[in-house]
Amino acid sequence: MVKEEGERIYVTDRDEIIAEIHKPTTPLIHRISRWETFLNEQELSGALIRAKRKESTVLKDLQKEPSWPDDLDNRLIEEEIRRDRF
Repeated sequence: MVKEEGERIYVTDRDEIIAEIHKPTTPLIHRISRWETFLNEQELSGALIRAKRKESTVLKDLQKEPSWPDDLDNRLIEEEIRRDRF
């Protein structure tokens, strides 16, 4: 159900309002935690230097791995695994 901008939705339990749904007063995207704010202030004052994150190589390594053959038969793999058990 689409509600118009600014409309409030009340959730009730036995005719008592237990919750209220409405548009946030401040955008969630621009919210910064107190810790992040503190770190930003310390960095601007020169009290700390943040570590730079290196680019992850995991995705590149996975792309280098050979892909599964198209004619792979799961039944044969299962039989081979079961043969090792007995």
